[in-house]
Amino acid sequence: MNSKLNFFSEVEILPTAPQKQFVKKKGVIIGISEEDGVLYGYGVLIHGREELDFFEAQDIKPTGKQFKREDFY
Repeated sequence: MNSKLNFFSEVEILPTAPQKQFVKKKGVIIGISEEDGVLYGYGVLIHGREELDFFEAQDIKPTGKQFKREDFY
């Protein structure tokens, strides 16, 4: 994945993710880990969970659905 995803974008977890229990599940980007122009990954709130899980960019793909901040806060 080359381009940075936006906050509140829905993503699907890919089979490359180390957290195999989340593969093919969907969630929403709530956090972005980036420093000095280097993207480290995303904090994703998997639908149905209350905790964020961290995924590297290559382990998620966008679904095309965009939520609003108000949906979560």
